[in-house]
Amino acid sequence: MKRTRIRRLLAAGILVLLLFLLMRLTGPEREELTVLEAGLRDGLGFVQAGVTLVGNQVRGVFQRFFLFSGDPEAEELRRQIRDLEGEVVALREYQMQNERLRELLDHRDENSRYQMLTADVIGRNPSNWFGEIKVNRGAHHGVERGMAVVLPAGLVGRVIAVAPNTSDVLLITDHRSGVGAVVQEIRTPGVVKGVLNRTPPLRMVYLSLDAEVEAGQYVVTSGLGLVPKGIPVGRIVSAQKDEAGLTQTAEVLALVDFNHLEEVFIILDSVPGG
Repeated sequence: MKRTRIRRLLAAGILVLLLFLLMRLTGPEREELTVLEAGLRDGLGFVQAGVTLVGNQVRGVFQRFFLFSGDPEAEELRRQIRDLEGEVVALREYQMQNERLRELLDHRDENSRYQMLTADVIGRNPSNWFGEIKVNRGAHHGVERGMAVVLPAGLVGRVIAVAPNTSDVLLITDHRSGVGAVVQEIRTPGVVKGVLNRTPPLRMVYLSLDAEVEAGQYVVTSGLGLVPKGIPVGRIVSAQKDEAGLTQTAEVLALVDFNHLEEVFIILDSVPGG
């Protein structure tokens, strides 16, 4: 029924168009038109405008998808555009990498008391994202087990396994990790440990019960053990007494962004006299 109605409407439109054309061909030119002729002209104008618009769109689509797509010059231009887009992305990545490396080099120059080795993060365990990373420096580069790994923001972790050209680093956010530290403002010592599946990911334990530990204070390494003294660790978020009531425990927000580790520093050794 719907198709029949459409066909009838189209037939009527064509008939009206033919009648109008016949009138144009047989009738003399007149300055004034009858009401019917004027209405037919206006109606025909709308029809012509619609047909022209649809025709132009169809022609454009046809040219783009059937004619233009087969044009060798057009294909070459598209290929060049894709190549340029890839180059722009690559240049942007080089720029971001250079900025990170410049920050690392500035940090190394400012901390000349340490011999630092730059390393790229080349691996990470998806099932233990905040536990371990693998870097592209090993025994051939002077890396040894227990060396501290840092960023300008602070402590990242320590080396736990060394191969000739790669090393595994245990992050301080791992629950197996532990490092001697002090609350910077009040010099109260304690141990910073990783907390599994917690935010913040660090906890400072064994703090003296009478120490005035407060949110906003900073935690740095104490120098006890293999990790050098004074490396930033994090900022205290809260503190509370332990269940036994003998010491305090503080929740610590790490200063390093462990979600975006790409390059790190390995502290090979302290410079004599540093």
